[in-house]
This record gives sequence, structure tokens and C-alpha cells, in this order.
Amino acid sequence: MKIDISESFINKNRISLIKKICGNKTGEELEKAVSNAFSDVVTTLDDRTYKLIDFISKLDNINKITDDNLPNYTLKNKKVHIIKTEKDLNEAVLKLLDSKILGFDTEQKPIFQKGVPPSKIAVIQISDDKNCYLFQVHLIRNIKPLLDILTSKDLIKVGIGLNGDTDALYKEFRIRLRCCIDFGSLFKTKMSFPNDIGAKRSVLLFLNQNLQKSKRVSRSNWENIKLSDTQVKYASEDASCVYDVFCTMLINYPFLSEILPSWFQEKYDNNHYKKLLEEF
Repeated sequence: MKIDISESFINKNRISLIKKICGNKTGEELEKAVSNAFSDVVTTLDDRTYKLIDFISKLDNINKITDDNLPNYTLKNKKVHIIKTEKDLNEAVLKLLDSKILGFDTEQKPIFQKGVPPSKIAVIQISDDKNCYLFQVHLIRNIKPLLDILTSKDLIKVGIGLNGDTDALYKEFRIRLRCCIDFGSLFKTKMSFPNDIGAKRSVLLFLNQNLQKSKRVSRSNWENIKLSDTQVKYASEDASCVYDVFCTMLINYPFLSEILPSWFQEKYDNNHYKKLLEEF
């Protein structure tokens, strides 16, 4: 099966310029010649290079793919825990210490007026392979054990679009996330993709599923003492999906570990995550 890599390796803007200056026929002939040359190369590639080129092609064409008829993303067998007391927080943290990779996100009550400071963090979501914890931190007096998880160098935190989350964590708690991978910006910084990839596109690209994202729910009041069912679903899926996407990437495209930070690569190369990925 051949793959079309022309979108990734032929500069369409320059082809258009050639057509404008030298005529459509010349531009079309040049475009065809280059495309045929790449097609001939693809047939001789080894499996590793072929899979990399195939992934690059999928990545570059991700905005052209629709998820309308795909199955919806679900937590599968993961159990959701809503944490609103110090006792439950401490018990959850003890379980999380046995994890190696964690999906991470936060939620804040939205502000709709200009000039009003952003709300404090209301919910911190953390997911591993079996559980998803929604920590309602605005209700818990002492969350230091949870903050220790976020600053631990032994636990990998993976999130999508974390600039706002990291700023809020520092402003409110004076902590910096350690051993954190922002999956959303990974391909922009390492593979020259033009934009960050959000959670919805990440789920489409790696899981071939539809992540249902509701703006109404995202803009709801996350400081509610009792989270609604739709809020629980939204928040838990946000943390869970990035965990699933990250592990799926390592399983299906293990060579992409080379675009990850060196502190992750070292552990990955030493099979630190081998059992976890085998059981995923």
C-alpha cells in the first residue's frame, strides 16, 4: 500500500509561485515529477522509515479528517473518583505513587468580564491506567501531597495545552510542574507542525475516536460543590484521553520516543515503561 507524502514534502506555496511565474503547465509538470519521485522512494523504505513517513502524512492531513462517524471516546474500565476531603486525597495520592505515567489537566471557573482576574484552580484531574481522580482542590484545605505528585521527578505528567495550567499552578501554589510533557505542543516544536494539537485531534490521530468536547460544559461553574454528571464526564475524559493517547503513541510509534525529553528517553530506553505498555 502506497502512502501520499506530497502534502508533507512538497511546498505547495512554491509550486503555486512557479505556476504564477512560469505558467500552470510547467508548475503541474514539476509537481507531478516531484510527487512521482517521492512515490518511487516510498516503495524502497524500511518498515521504521515507512511508519514514520506514514505518521507524518497523517499528522499533516489531520485537519482534513472528520470524526463524525467514529466511535466516541470513553474511559472504558477506568473508575472515576471525586475527591473533596483531605482523607480521600491522601489515599488517592498513595495509589498514584505506584504509577509511572499520569494524564493531567485542571479546570477553573470561567470569567466572562474583562479586567477581572482569573479564578483559582477548582479541579485537578489525574488519570492512570485504571483510575481517574477529580480533586476538587477548592474544597480541600491541605493539598500538599497532591502538589508533591505534580513536582515529583519520578512521575511523568502528560497534558495537552498546559500553558494556562502551569501559570495558574505557579501563581496560586508557587510550584512548577516537573517531568511534564505537553503533548499538544510536542509536534509543533519537534516535527514542524504549524499548530498545537488539541485533545480532540490527538484522540482522532492516535485512537481513531471522537472525543466529545462541549464548550457549554467547559465554561460551566467548576466551583460547584457537587459536580454535574456532564462535568464529571468532561473532566475525567480530558485527563484520561491524554494518558491513552500518549501510551498508544509509544506502542504504535515507538520511534517517536526520540522526540520526547531526554529524561524520558533514558527511562524508556531502559525499559522502565515496558510492563506498563504491555498491560495497556
